[in-house]
Amino acid sequence: MHDVTLEERHMRKSEQISEFKTYLNERQRMTTATLSEIEQAGIEAALDRCRALAHRIRGDLRNKRPEHFVSVWSLADFQVSLERAASVLEQKSQRSVPKKSK
Repeated sequence: MHDVTLEERHMRKSEQISEFKTYLNERQRMTTATLSEIEQAGIEAALDRCRALAHRIRGDLRNKRPEHFVSVWSLADFQVSLERAASVLEQKSQRSVPKKSK
């Protein structure tokens, strides 16, 4: 029967802990990368929906005459709000893109 010394058991335990730490670090890296991809896709999808809505509104409004509008100021305020939302989404999207090292 082979008796394992206390030192050998301690070394095996240290190796197991080291392997586990490596595993945890890799899982954390993969989770972070996945969440970043999901966040990026969400931002891009929201920006695409915002753009599509703006194009649709622009198309609908192109055929209207000024007298069809309740208030030109309300329409201008709405346009500014849409543009601001698109700008915020664009900035968020640009910040979320990981920078590649040279």
